[in-house]
Amino acid sequence: MLLSSQLKIAALTWLTLRIGVSLNMVGAAEPLVLDRPYSGGIAAKYTNDFGIANDPSAIFADDFESWRKNGTQPPPDKWSVRRNKTSLTRVIPGRIKADSWQGPGEGVLEIACWTKGSGSQVGGLSLKLGNYNHANEGLGDGYEELYVRYYIKFDQNYRAVRNHGSNLGGRDVTMKDAAWVGMAGIRDVSTRGYFYSGVQPRGKRGSNELEIGFYSYHLDKKSPWGENYPVQKKNPIKADAWHCIERHMKLNSVDPKKADGNYDGIEEMWVDGELTIRKADVRFRRVSHLRITFLSLETYYHGLPKEYNSSNPIRVYFDNLVIASKYIGPANRKTTRSGR
Repeated sequence: MLLSSQLKIAALTWLTLRIGVSLNMVGAAEPLVLDRPYSGGIAAKYTNDFGIANDPSAIFADDFESWRKNGTQPPPDKWSVRRNKTSLTRVIPGRIKADSWQGPGEGVLEIACWTKGSGSQVGGLSLKLGNYNHANEGLGDGYEELYVRYYIKFDQNYRAVRNHGSNLGGRDVTMKDAAWVGMAGIRDVSTRGYFYSGVQPRGKRGSNELEIGFYSYHLDKKSPWGENYPVQKKNPIKADAWHCIERHMKLNSVDPKKADGNYDGIEEMWVDGELTIRKADVRFRRVSHLRITFLSLETYYHGLPKEYNSSNPIRVYFDNLVIASKYIGPANRKTTRSGR
């Protein structure tokens, strides 16, 4: 009896230690811990984000205050704008409003999409963070690790549909037939020389309450489509309210002896400063020269409901985007006599 009890205790102890570890793990991986010490962040140093673009850790920032031609033209050498017959991406008058805080500036990015009865609807922006089309593009090798923070609001008439948001990826420019980042229908994305991970809202279709999650094209996903990581700490958001979203991507290391990727890549998500997802055993790549070279800020719909027509588009708003090499955190809301 004593031996049987000891065996039961040992089994329960083993099971307890396994809780919180990714079930897709092959080899050692870090447990999924949600209380990591990410206090502060670089945004804490800059009231209302003023001056954050000049922080040594900042790689790119846009407060959407410098767009021209009625808000349809970004400043030179920044974004590429997607233009088609079922979307309009532009800066419109507006500002972040959260609780008693009003964000800085007078403009926000609006991505509006509508259906013509069939097909997909895509709107938004893209930004190259390194060589993407070819090795001699002159944009550098890209990044091993990035944080992306922005504020987002879904219009009051928004209802849950499949949709992408802040998307990161990389493309192997040494591979002749490398696919474009985000190409669907491929189980092992390394065979086509890319990786991709999108951020998207999820919810019961037709609901105005959403949760923000990942949709990741990594090496070990189980199907030709992306993997949705489980949300570990629920922090739902609602339409017609501004929320702060931040994501972290750290690429996995590569074992030169095996010519393969290790299980140590990281993806993390914060909603209004609270860590909601952490996955620390991701493999994005098998070769070390493949890095993060692409960001898009977009909406992508697989066929909108008919109610979202050209006179009643579905709208999503963005503001105060920052890309950095360190944790950013929500904007510092403190004000001074000058309002800054």
